[in-house]
Amino acid sequence: MDRVIRCHCGFEARAEHEDGLLGEVQRHASEAHGMALSREEALLLAFRSELDDGAPTAIPRKTTGQTDGEGR
Repeated sequence: MDRVIRCHCGFEARAEHEDGLLGEVQRHASEAHGMALSREEALLLAFRSELDDGAPTAIPRKTTGQTDGEGR
């Protein structure tokens, strides 16, 4: 049975085995979004996707100038 991960851009990664799926996720992140995901980051995305199909499919990156909402 294929495992599937969907990216917010519309791309779907499909593979029968975890290693193939993680490779597809890493390749897509690099080619389409300029993100170099480690195996662990790709695995996290796959895990989150399995738990909740509506989960974000990108690793959030903190940008400079953001606050935690409490003015710190």
